[in-house]
Amino acid sequence: MKKTLLTYLFIILLGLSENLHSQTYQLTGNPVNTTGWTVVPSATVSGDFIRLTDDVGSSSGAIKLNDPINLKYCDKWKVEFDFRIDGNGTTGFNRGDGFAFWYLANPPITSQQGSGLGIPQNAIGLMVGFDIYNNTTQGQMSKVHLAYGLVPNTSDTNNIEFYNTPGSSFHSPDLNPTQPFVGATYKHVEVNGETDLTNPTNWIIKVRIDGILIVDQSFAPDAAAVAMTQGYFGFSASTGGASARHSIKNAKIFIDKVPILTNTVTPFVCVNPA
Repeated sequence: MKKTLLTYLFIILLGLSENLHSQTYQLTGNPVNTTGWTVVPSATVSGDFIRLTDDVGSSSGAIKLNDPINLKYCDKWKVEFDFRIDGNGTTGFNRGDGFAFWYLANPPITSQQGSGLGIPQNAIGLMVGFDIYNNTTQGQMSKVHLAYGLVPNTSDTNNIEFYNTPGSSFHSPDLNPTQPFVGATYKHVEVNGETDLTNPTNWIIKVRIDGILIVDQSFAPDAAAVAMTQGYFGFSASTGGASARHSIKNAKIFIDKVPILTNTVTPFVCVNPA
């Protein structure tokens, strides 16, 4: 009996220990529970999803966590969400521009319109963009961009689409033929990050769309992101001459080891293993 009680106590303590080293932030429910988040216009809650922009030109919107997260001592993190991009677009430019998930030292107070995917100017941190408008050809596309550094984002030629820093950037081929981003149904995204043990300042990041691996590589922080110790998770989208509805739902951000499914958002800093 004593041995059994000790076993149960060990299991309980183990569970409590794991819970203290992990946290989950969510955007779920109907209507979506945004407690602990800031909705940046023109984003709105619409039933069980967040509409980042409507299908109108020159618009932008974002939603970000209120509390900064320190990933300096985090072993792993994971983000899951569903997205939908639809609408008629505009006569002159069709649909655009796309949306982004990010972890930024300087999240948007007001989102950047047009080609910037709602990311603020001189954004510092990690950005994953889902881009549907080619600013070189003015054509339609479905590309994933990843930047881990400082993105100026002050024009149509220095945004995340044009961020090219070896070891700190990634641009997928055009996925329109196989995984078009625009459509009536939601697509599921998973972004996994973990410390690169061969270079602990780097993150190994994997991005999957509907279970299909898009990128799996080590990314080094560049420029001002090197000194970054904390940041804000969030999502943003924008339109310009082209337009589309950009929506997300079922967003969950898992920090460290074990996901805790809770709607309560509390300040959290990963534990220093030392």
